[in-house]
Amino acid sequence: MSKQKLLFITHESALSGAPRSLLYFIEWLRSNRKEYEIHVLSLKSETPLDNAFKTVSDLYFDFTNVSNKVEYSLKNRVQRKLTGKPFSSEKDRLLQDIVKNQYVLIYANTVVTLPIALYIKEQLCTTKLVLHVHEMATAIHQLVPDFESYISNVDFFIAASALVKEHLVRYFGCNETMIQRVYECSDISITDSIPTLEPINAKRVIMVGGAYWAKGDDLFLLVAKEVVSRDPSIHFYWLGSQSLERKTVNQGDIDKLEIGSHVHFLPHTSTPHDIVKVMDIFALTSRSDSFPLAAIEAGLLGVPIVCFEKASGIQEIIQQGGGEVVPYLDIQKMADAIIRLVTSDELLGRLGLEVKDLFQHCKPNIIAEEIGKVLIDILERK
Repeated sequence: MSKQKLLFITHESALSGAPRSLLYFIEWLRSNRKEYEIHVLSLKSETPLDNAFKTVSDLYFDFTNVSNKVEYSLKNRVQRKLTGKPFSSEKDRLLQDIVKNQYVLIYANTVVTLPIALYIKEQLCTTKLVLHVHEMATAIHQLVPDFESYISNVDFFIAASALVKEHLVRYFGCNETMIQRVYECSDISITDSIPTLEPINAKRVIMVGGAYWAKGDDLFLLVAKEVVSRDPSIHFYWLGSQSLERKTVNQGDIDKLEIGSHVHFLPHTSTPHDIVKVMDIFALTSRSDSFPLAAIEAGLLGVPIVCFEKASGIQEIIQQGGGEVVPYLDIQKMADAIIRLVTSDELLGRLGLEVKDLFQHCKPNIIAEEIGKVLIDILERK
């Protein structure tokens, strides 16, 4: 009996949040459901010759260097004259090769992949389309401005948090019964090494992520200013990449706020969890972040989390314990929470145990099984 073919589409193959979650699921699927043949299409590959998705897929397609320019070569002109087919681009031909596989299900990971997923679905009349939404409304409006025009052709949605589900219903009119909330997942890997961070005896607050508007790098600096002005024993650390623009803007703000001795942007490291494990607080300053993996990892390391209300699905966990949720973009309240927590060893210890326990549910094997149940249910529906 031939295997049923599934197509997974990732907007990129870099192991950032959404692609990494997808990779965890495909690894689980290969190990636990042998009846499926797994194909992966990456719209952008960071390392085309050495890609983690290649190792877990039966067939891998990469659009990174595929031209969308129509070719009028002699070969194409002859073929057009013989067959009557219109001129095509390299991308057109690759899409036709993909369509030949007759997939029973297309799994579009992030809203960015939705247009190409719908194009493929239209060529395959019986294919079902699942869209895994990792974005909240602001990001969706930015990434796919005409999102509403596509959603009627989606068979089912997976939302990365209850907040994402709420946004799909409220802002885009999606049918609530067609959306399943499944949290993101991650895991941790630590070594025995203890990083040297100056100053040695400081209380430490960290945020992890690429510096841009959604992650709130500007808000991070404002929180740091407010906290440091009241308690200079507390230091702030940002672990994540910065574009040249963000680096120069942030440095300018640091200088003007006069907090250069208390704010530290850390270079990339292959062992980020070793740094996070020695922190006292994870300050999630994100404005729009569905369910960031860095926060999951901080939770699994037992680092209490302070986050903004309405800004991420992490609040759905922290409302149960393990930190504090403060009003949206309220710098004063976030500073209050950080100072209250770091000045009480008893409180930090209790919240650390709570947050570690709460995030156990967000490990890859548990979340992958939840997604697997959703997909099996969809495939079995008549």
